[in-house]
Amino acid sequence: MNRLFFVAALALATSLTQAQMITVDSELRPNIDFSHYKSYVWASQLDNKLDPANSLILKKQVQDAVGYALDGRGYTFVSQSPDLLVNFQVFDKPTTIKGYVGADATYVTPGEGPGLNSDKDISVNAGTILVNLVDTRTDQVVWQGLASGLTSSNGFDRQKGRVREAVNLIFNKYPYRADKF
Repeated sequence: MNRLFFVAALALATSLTQAQMITVDSELRPNIDFSHYKSYVWASQLDNKLDPANSLILKKQVQDAVGYALDGRGYTFVSQSPDLLVNFQVFDKPTTIKGYVGADATYVTPGEGPGLNSDKDISVNAGTILVNLVDTRTDQVVWQGLASGLTSSNGFDRQKGRVREAVNLIFNKYPYRADKF
């Protein structure tokens, strides 16, 4: 009985330690009225193989988790005339991305990427997910969030539960809803 209790306690401690290893940050463009954002569409690169470093399975996991987070906040996926363009990038190696305003919001590459602060370099660790919400009328990033610490002994931690947890933590930093809930 004591052995079973010890194993259960060890498993709980391990899972809590893993959850604490994910660090989250976000940045919000000031003076933006988020109340008019009701719909979203995915950036075109998310559905193709422009980014061979990230497997299509991993992209699907992140896209499902981000979609779930947005849908849960009352946003609606539409293919025509969306309010927001949603883009994300998965970094399996450390890199620096440049923040700049008015960037091509359809694709983020290491070393370049749409950001909120034109003078800011963002260093990202291996095992980082970056999510950008872009206003489709102005082509400017209005919010971005990132989670880092998704690493395992084999590189990027691709466990579905860890990816979903990281995306949920990112969207815990997003204070807006599309509905009145």
